[in-house]
Amino acid sequence: MHWFDGHLDLAYIAQHGRDLAQSPDQCGGTLQPASVTFPSLRAANVTAAVSTLFVRKQTDTARGPYCFTTPDEAHAAALLQIDMHRRWADAGLIRLAHIPPDANTGPIPQSTNSTPLSVTLAIEGAASIRTPEDLHAFHAAGVRIVSLAWAEGTTWSGGDQSGEDITPQGLTLIPHLDQLHIIHDVSHLSDRAFWTLLDQTNGKIIASHSNCRALLPDAKFPERHLSDAQIKALAARGRGVGGINNNGGIIGINLFARFLIPAADLKTRRATIADVIRHLQHIEQLTGSRDCLALGSDMDSGFGRDLLPEDLDGPEHLSRLAEALANAGWSDQEIQTFAHTTWQNLF
Repeated sequence: MHWFDGHLDLAYIAQHGRDLAQSPDQCGGTLQPASVTFPSLRAANVTAAVSTLFVRKQTDTARGPYCFTTPDEAHAAALLQIDMHRRWADAGLIRLAHIPPDANTGPIPQSTNSTPLSVTLAIEGAASIRTPEDLHAFHAAGVRIVSLAWAEGTTWSGGDQSGEDITPQGLTLIPHLDQLHIIHDVSHLSDRAFWTLLDQTNGKIIASHSNCRALLPDAKFPERHLSDAQIKALAARGRGVGGINNNGGIIGINLFARFLIPAADLKTRRATIADVIRHLQHIEQLTGSRDCLALGSDMDSGFGRDLLPEDLDGPEHLSRLAEALANAGWSDQEIQTFAHTTWQNLF
């Protein structure tokens, strides 16, 4: 079985000192113990992924090449991450999707077993976009997904920790995103921004790496998680008129333990695959369908494998998730759709 992961922060992980060309036990870096590297993804049959360009405001506790203090610095930091992806492509470690074939200059693999990861670029938090002209340049570089804000918010929109709405500037950016057919990601938007976005665009909308708010009653930042009303709205948006028009509506399940079980439970146990299934089943019960479900693992995104489910703490254990889905009554076709086809069809 092949997997398509809808959310990995590959550049961010690498900027913490990890050599993604090495195995997890040899990759180094500060986010330890590690799980995500190109060899570990390849061994797990993860053949495609969405990889982010992620930047955040510099603070006393957040410093690094992904941090910024001005819009120009944010833009430069994102360009640096694009260059990282291009170097990986030159080395034959990935293939960049949605750009001309000659932009991937790495060695041609000799067998399917060595086929490099197919990567679609996404902007997680649009602080790196200074103007609509920047957006067009990012699109030319292969960006096909944009979230208007990360947790802290941007000039374009409030984030899940700020609670603010899409700004007047953000409202002017939405038509440019739609003109380029860039997909909107709501995973870090505030509640107010979520509903404003649904009202303002007919473009495709996803939640790339979000779980169920109803199952996390003591969440510190509840707007980071999808309410039942939001889940229903996304699923309805994806079905479109008559159930035949694909407008996105995909929800990528997040494997971060703190987004799977209540904080009180984390004091006594680790999250498990059963908790992942619980979130998937809650969405299915709300929407009456499994069609909107996919994987948006967020593996190693600022934490080590010890904050993943104890029986799903790396790509090599994704087969266990497939087995759990089968035990929950999913057909082989439904499992493959969840694992790969849903994201593939989005593009």
